[in-house]
Amino acid sequence: MVTTLLTPAENRFLQLSQPALQLPDLTRVMPLLREHPTVKTTSDFLPRSARDLLTDQRVDWLLQGSRVWKLLARLPYAINASEHRTDWTHCALCHKPVRYEYHVVLRTDGQEIVVGSECVKKFMSDEMQYLMAITTEDNFHAVAQYDDLTAHYPQVPEILWDQTALPNLPQAQHGRHRWVRRGTQTTVDGYLKHRQQRLPQAELTPYLTEYTQLTELDQKAARALARQQVQQDEVAKKRAEREAAAAWKSAATQESAAVQALRASQPYRDYLATVAALIVQHLPLTTFKARLAEIAQPRSLKKLVNSYQLGVMATEFDRSGKIAAARLQIVPRYLVADLNRRVRFRAKQRQRDWVDDLFNVAIGFALTPAERREQLQPLREPWEGRQVPAQVFIDCESLRAELEAGKSLPASWPTELTQAFTERLALQPQQGWVPARKNHVTPSQLRQLTAGKSDFTAVQTAYRRLYALPEADEAITLSALHQYYLRQRDREEQRQDTTQALLRELMK
Repeated sequence: MVTTLLTPAENRFLQLSQPALQLPDLTRVMPLLREHPTVKTTSDFLPRSARDLLTDQRVDWLLQGSRVWKLLARLPYAINASEHRTDWTHCALCHKPVRYEYHVVLRTDGQEIVVGSECVKKFMSDEMQYLMAITTEDNFHAVAQYDDLTAHYPQVPEILWDQTALPNLPQAQHGRHRWVRRGTQTTVDGYLKHRQQRLPQAELTPYLTEYTQLTELDQKAARALARQQVQQDEVAKKRAEREAAAAWKSAATQESAAVQALRASQPYRDYLATVAALIVQHLPLTTFKARLAEIAQPRSLKKLVNSYQLGVMATEFDRSGKIAAARLQIVPRYLVADLNRRVRFRAKQRQRDWVDDLFNVAIGFALTPAERREQLQPLREPWEGRQVPAQVFIDCESLRAELEAGKSLPASWPTELTQAFTERLALQPQQGWVPARKNHVTPSQLRQLTAGKSDFTAVQTAYRRLYALPEADEAITLSALHQYYLRQRDREEQRQDTTQALLRELMK
């Protein structure tokens, strides 16, 4: 069904009213209205957005436009003396010739137009039509008198024409409001129907005083309603917060149990440890991803993190020495925190191990110059070795001899390396040199300790010379190492079955 959204007269009325209205949506469609007098729902020039705006808001626009015009006080209307239509002025809205000319003016800028009686009835406000009737039938000067009246008593138009005035007035006061409106209407009618200079102050005062009191009651009721609304909103907000908190707590409890189980699982721990060991090597991103692809990812982690995200985290660690993954909000925070903790611990351990190895090759171990140069070479290759000047390795070839000669550590070394060597030198005995002892040990390193040892005492001596673990860890490590040593001896002597049989008897 074709619907006319705007007739030419309505279109023209909106164009003339726009300077006073300044409505953004109307301004947006105004170029279309200027080009096309008639606008229909099927107009091919009309975009969907403009059609929706006109459909939804054109009535409001016309209503608001009716309030920005008023009759011209000095010449509210005129009658053309000619009997010939060709001599008549054309209505500014419908463009038809009109004999009865109503002169209206835009309230904001004083623009004057001539409108016919039918267009006044169609487009103008109730206030203007009221004045038009009195001006035409009773008093030509009614508009000027009305302007004087409203200038002195600006609440009069609100009393007479604003049907939404005092919206919060209590029901018990509605009778008083009707009395004020009727009395004001009667007083204004009597004042406008006759030409006079005196304002009806005495007649209006009772109604205006009453209206002031009603306005105060309305405002008081509005404040009470506002407070009540604030309280209701606060109650609703707290209820919503409680419900949200309860829902979050329930979800968090369920998730927490699942997350705790995941984080405690061995596949999760092993995978993060393996990835952390890869990250701390500071490999090129392409190499990192290739090596990462060789690591079997547990099924429980496939939906939590992928190779791209791990690559971003590895790059971040290369640049800042930590992993926050702020750009990867989709990755669970607990996984990021766990990986960051493991990576930083592993990086710190690698740095300490590298310094221990460098110290032992340079000072702690009794090596020939050729052996020292040979063992220094592998220490250049890892990331830690690439962070110090090449001169450090050259200095290390003769460092032990120079220290024995009473010289100090080279002044050109990085501060961190100098401090690390100084700490290890402080632990050296008065005579001779001993290796810097590491604070952890791997199974392969423990196995190497047993090679070629005639008894476990020699193994234990070698262990204590190279490693210094916390007391509890050391007790476990030495116990395991002792059992490993004994089983190796049993295997060499081919008596393991007999030994195990006797052990089972002893354990009964």
